[in-house]
Amino acid sequence: MGGDRSLSGRARQTWTIAKVELRRVFFARRGLWVYALALLPAVIFFGHGVETTFRSERLARRGVAEPALIDSIRKGEAAEDVKKRLGTPAEDRWSVRTRRVRQKGGNAGTTTHVIEPAVPARFVRLNIIRPSYSEDSVARIYEFEIYGPEGPRNLALGRPATGSLPCSQDRGPEKAVNGSVAGGKADGWCAEDRPLFLQVDLGETRPVTRFVVNHASAGGEGEEFDTREFNIQVSTDGKGFTTVETSSGAGFVEERTEYREIVYFDGRREARLMFVDGKLESRNVDRLLNFEEDRMIFAGIFQFFYLRLAIFFGCLGMFMYLFHGEMANRTLHYWFLAPARREVLLAGKYAAGLIAAAVIFGGGALLAFAAMVLPHDAVETQAYWNSGGAAHAFWYVAAAVLGCVGYGSVFLAVGLYIRNPIIPAAVLLAWEGANGILPHVLQRISILYYLQSLCPVPAPMDDDAPMLIRLLAAPAAPASRPAAILGLLLLTAFVLWIAGRAVRRMQISYGTET
Repeated sequence: MGGDRSLSGRARQTWTIAKVELRRVFFARRGLWVYALALLPAVIFFGHGVETTFRSERLARRGVAEPALIDSIRKGEAAEDVKKRLGTPAEDRWSVRTRRVRQKGGNAGTTTHVIEPAVPARFVRLNIIRPSYSEDSVARIYEFEIYGPEGPRNLALGRPATGSLPCSQDRGPEKAVNGSVAGGKADGWCAEDRPLFLQVDLGETRPVTRFVVNHASAGGEGEEFDTREFNIQVSTDGKGFTTVETSSGAGFVEERTEYREIVYFDGRREARLMFVDGKLESRNVDRLLNFEEDRMIFAGIFQFFYLRLAIFFGCLGMFMYLFHGEMANRTLHYWFLAPARREVLLAGKYAAGLIAAAVIFGGGALLAFAAMVLPHDAVETQAYWNSGGAAHAFWYVAAAVLGCVGYGSVFLAVGLYIRNPIIPAAVLLAWEGANGILPHVLQRISILYYLQSLCPVPAPMDDDAPMLIRLLAAPAAPASRPAAILGLLLLTAFVLWIAGRAVRRMQISYGTET
C-alpha cells in the first residue's frame, strides 16, 4: 500500500491510472452501445431537420400561397371554390370509401330482386336463413310478389302457398300472397320452425324476371325484425330447385363518401384541408418547423430519455465494468500490486470513467441541442440566443455531465459489492422513477431530483395525463441550481467514501469473483 503520500503525488498517481484506463473505457467493444444511447437524440433531431427541409423545398417547388388567403379558408367551403381563390395546391389527394348501411325510412322494408334473363318457374321458394337483425328467431314476410316479362301482373297473387309451420293460426303462408300489407300483424306470414321457407305454386311454368319481398317493417313492425339473410329458388317440378337470388339483408344501400385532402404552403406553414363530399370538414395549419414546439420536445426527450435511461444505463455499463471487468480478465491483482493506495486506484478508475462518460453524454447532449436549433430560421435562432439560448445549452450539458458524476459513483460502488448488475439497477431505476412521490427528505438522496432541478425548461406533460404519471415525471419541489449542484456533489462524495471502504477490504479471488 505504499507510494507517494503527498497530495500532489497522489493526484499524479490518480491521473496516471486514469490515462491508462481511458483507452479501455473509450474503446471497449462491449461498451459501443453507450455511444448509440448518447447519439440517439441527435440522430432524431437531425433526421427531423432534414425531413422538414426537404419537405419545405418540395412544397415550395409546387407553388406558394399567400398566408392571408390560407387564413381566409372557412369550414364548409367547396373544394373548387378554395382552389379558384388560392390557386394550384402543393398536394391534392383523393379517396373514396363505400360501406353497406341500413336504409332508414321509405321503402327500407321492401326489397326488389331482378332476374335477367328470365327463368322458367312454376314453384318459387323463399328460404329464410337469418330471420332478423335482432336476436328474434321469427321470420316475418308480409307479401311475396312475383312478376314476369309481360307486365305489372303479380303472378303470386292469390296462388296456393305453403311454408314452415306458422307462429299463429291467423298468420299462415296464404297471408303472404293476398296482395295486402296494411292489415297489421294478421296480414302477414310468420314462422319460427326451421327450416324457414315460404313456397308459392304459380299453377304452371312461367318465365319470371322479378321478385318483390315485403319484410316486417313494410307491414308496420320494427326494422330490427326485417329479414337479414335469405335466398330465392325456382323449380319447374317442385323437386329440383335452383337458386336465382341471394340477399345479404333487407334495406341495405351502398353509402359512398368522397374524401379529398388538399395541401397549401405559404413558405413556413403547411395547411392541410380535408374535404368530405366536396365540403371542407377540417383544416390544420401548422408550421413545418416550430421552434417553441421543438424546444419542448427536446426538454421532454432530455429528461424522460436522456437522464432517466441513456445516462443511467450508460453509466451502469461503463462504471460497473471498471473493477468487474478486471476481475473477469484476471488482471485486477496487477493494480493491487502497484505502489499506490487502493483509494488512489479507485479515484483513477472513477476519473477515467467520468471523463469518458462526460465526453460521450455531454457531447451527445450538445450535439442534440445543435441539431434541434440549426434547421430553424436564422432570425428566430438569433433571437433565441439573445434571450438565453446559450445558457440553456450550458445547463443541458451540465445536467448530462453531473448525471455522469452521480450515477457513475453509484454504479462504481455497487460494482464493488455486487457482481450481477440487474437487481441493483432495477432497484435504483424504481427509486429514481418514484422520486416525485417520495417525501421531500427522501428526494434529496435521489440523483434525478438534482438533475431535473438543473434543466432550464420543464418537461412537457399533457393536461389529461394521470396524476400518478405527473408526479413521477417531475420533482415535487425542485431545488435551486446552486443547492442542486452542492447536493449532488455531497451525495457523490458520500457514495465514493463507501466505495473507498469497500475497495480497502477487497480480496482477490478469481474463482468466486469476490
